[in-house]
Parts: sequence; C-alpha cells; structure tokens
Amino acid sequence: MSGDGIKATVIVAAFRARDVLPASVQSALSQTGVTCEVVIVDDASGDGTFEAAKRLARDDDRVRVLRLERNGGPAAARNAALDVAQGEWIAVLDADDRMEPDRLARMIAFGEAQGADAVFDDFQPVDPAGQPIGTTHLAPLALQTPQLWGLERFLEGCQARPGVPSPGYLKPVLRRASVDRLGLRYDTTLRNGEDFHLIAALLASGGRLWVMPEAGYLYRRSAGTISARLDPQHARALAVADLAFARRLDLSDRARTLMRTRRRRLDDMAATEAVLTYLRARKPGAALSILRHRPSATTRLFRQVGEAIRRRISGDFRA
Repeated sequence: MSGDGIKATVIVAAFRARDVLPASVQSALSQTGVTCEVVIVDDASGDGTFEAAKRLARDDDRVRVLRLERNGGPAAARNAALDVAQGEWIAVLDADDRMEPDRLARMIAFGEAQGADAVFDDFQPVDPAGQPIGTTHLAPLALQTPQLWGLERFLEGCQARPGVPSPGYLKPVLRRASVDRLGLRYDTTLRNGEDFHLIAALLASGGRLWVMPEAGYLYRRSAGTISARLDPQHARALAVADLAFARRLDLSDRARTLMRTRRRRLDDMAATEAVLTYLRARKPGAALSILRHRPSATTRLFRQVGEAIRRRISGDFRA
C-alpha cells in the first residue's frame, strides 16, 4: 500500500510467535478512526512464524513482512521495521499482545493536540484467553489526568524497584518526524528493556513525553515470557547500556544520580536471578558465593522468593 495518508505504522517484532501473531496483528488492523499499516519482522524464528506472517500479508495489503537472516532480538527487529515505516506515528506492539480498537486514534489525537514526540498509555495484563488479570500496570500511581514527563520523572519511575511499576515496560506511540530528527533507534545489545533506552534518549534530547491514564494496551502475561523472568545476562547488559547512555549524553546531576542508582539495582537484579538459577540447579554453594560478593541482593532475593511462594499457594500460574 502507498505511504500517502497512513497515520500509524504498527511495528511487530515476532519470534516463535506463529500461534499468537494473527490475533495481535488483527487488533492492529481493527483500529478505528485512523489509517494504519502493520510491519511484521520475523526474527529468524524457524517455527513457521514467517509463513504465518506472509499469510496475513496475503489476506490484507496493509500488512508488510520482513525477515532477519539471524536472530537479533526485539531491538534489531524493531529497527528493521522503523527503517521502512511509512506512518506519521509509530506504535510498538509485541507479537503476543493486543490493543483496544480505539487506542491509536485516542493516543495520536492527544499527541497531536499536545505537540508530543511520544505518548504512553497504561496497559492491562490479560491471561492467554484475553481475560484481565488484576489491576492495570500503572494503577499504583493513581493517574487521573494525562501528565507531561521529563527525563528525571521518567528515570524516577524506572529504578528497578521490586513491586513498583516501571514505565519502561510501557509501549510507546512515537511521532515519526521526531524519530527521524533525533536519529532514534533501539539498542541492539539489549534483549530486554530496550524501550527504556529509546525513550530516555528521546527525553535527553529535549523530546516531549505525555502519559495517558487510560489502559488501551493488552499485555499477555504467561509463564516463560522474558519480562516475567529476567535472564541475568540481560540484566547485566542493561547496566552496561545505562553506563554508556550516561557517558554519551549531557545529563543533569539529578539524572546522573538516578542512573547510578538504577545501575546498582540492576546489578542486584542480575545477582538475584543468578542465585535463583543456581538454587534451581541445586548448587547452593554457588548461590551463596554470589550473595557474599553482593549482599545488597539479599533483600531482593527474599522478596522474590516470598512472592513466588505466595503465588504457588494461591494457584497463580504466572511466573
């Protein structure tokens, strides 16, 4: 389809998503009040995801499909989609998630009225059947009206604190002109938390981020997702990327302090996940060695173990 008149491009990074991809893409194609295209990037899945994506493209000319030669992670896949996106606004959608039908029209109309470079909304966790699970992600913040967040406010919310909702997990809608002007791309060294660095770079460059309290994004939560159980190597990669980010940009003293605190907490998170991995492998000696070298991770470990026990007792299947 032609790029003329396309208001939104929905980019979908797909890895081993053959069964869930159709519902996700359909939620994008069903957006009301906005012209929309979908760019699917198969991240070298090998399970039939690429074939499923091509079938979707054959059925609707608003769908385009790319395929990476080698698996590069969601950041690499999203960058490939950004390179070909034709819409005035770009929305990020994970291959196993969905959107409410009016989500993009509401967010884009608001973003244009406010002169926003990026817009967040809240998300509602759902089970694999699409039924809501608990409260929305940002419910603890009790947002009543849209808020304009600068870099420091964003960093304050992204401190990797257990039990505190991080806005770094929200899925942005980005103004394409701002993405091009600022040269924004995802950090391909990351396999988790890549949205945080993109938004942080936007804000550090003077971009305007608005946060809407409505939940129009439906986040599918199930055992085994990357965000449900963070690989220790992924946590360490985040800490390294944080350090590079702080060195590269001219940040305020407050922002630098927040970045240092975040890195320490990410190091604690990596240590905690490594301890849990060793405990599951019945290697208590290795687990204790990590805690001796990083005792600050002990509190986080006890909290995560307690939460896992609570969920096991309650019969909650989520990790």
